[in-house]
Amino acid sequence: MVTLVHDVLREEEKMLIKAAERLGVRLELAQVGEAVEVEGWRRQEVYLIRTLSHNRGITTAAIIEGNGGIAVNSFCALVTSWNKAATHAKLKGVGLPVPKTAILFGEADVEIRGRAIVKTVSGSWGRKVALVSTPEELKLLLKSAEGDVLMLQEMVGTGEDIRVFVVGGRAVAAMRRIPPEGDWRSNAARGGKTLPQPIDGELEELAVKAAEAVGAHYAGVDVLVGDKLYINEVNGIPEFKALVKTTGIDVAAHIIQTLKDLAKR
Repeated sequence: MVTLVHDVLREEEKMLIKAAERLGVRLELAQVGEAVEVEGWRRQEVYLIRTLSHNRGITTAAIIEGNGGIAVNSFCALVTSWNKAATHAKLKGVGLPVPKTAILFGEADVEIRGRAIVKTVSGSWGRKVALVSTPEELKLLLKSAEGDVLMLQEMVGTGEDIRVFVVGGRAVAAMRRIPPEGDWRSNAARGGKTLPQPIDGELEELAVKAAEAVGAHYAGVDVLVGDKLYINEVNGIPEFKALVKTTGIDVAAHIIQTLKDLAKR
């Protein structure tokens, strides 16, 4: 049996429920609200973490594992993927191509060559991200950071990227995301254009290795398109409704099948 852990039932979770029905997988629901019990999670059972709140997801994964359950993704994978600086370190550590990056803990004097991206180490949907091109612009951002840890990252290409969905060691679907006119952020949530992306050997190898670097059973891997491909981020609780709409691939079925196989072990 597999349990779907959620706080809000979004479109993706509804897809997962329907996929489980089609595949004959018994899927229970466990809602994480304002409080969560530390006891009562079953040993050796597989729990799919699909919370909108990453803090709830990370904490619940730790509780599940503390009770002997199997969290997908694991506590360590969720902690790492939610922290973009930690993810960057893991990616670089296994030799994957990544943009040049500096981690900023305060008002540091850092050289800027051309355009650069400044973003908080946690966040999604293109929020808390800015484009800077001068030291003065960077200093203004640092003064307003209010204690946030920031990343200063070289700008790769035009902002166009590829979202690759990795499940169980395979790249099962991908889409190219093109920023809307006048913007450089490609997130579908911000109105970026999406197109189906063929998956060749290089793209799959990079994406699978990136998911493995953070310890994820499944992940949304963001690949920047520049003079070559660069791994940008790895999402441990990835949305996939835009990917399904763009590609027509039943991503939910791939996830459920992987969980079914994991539960048999």
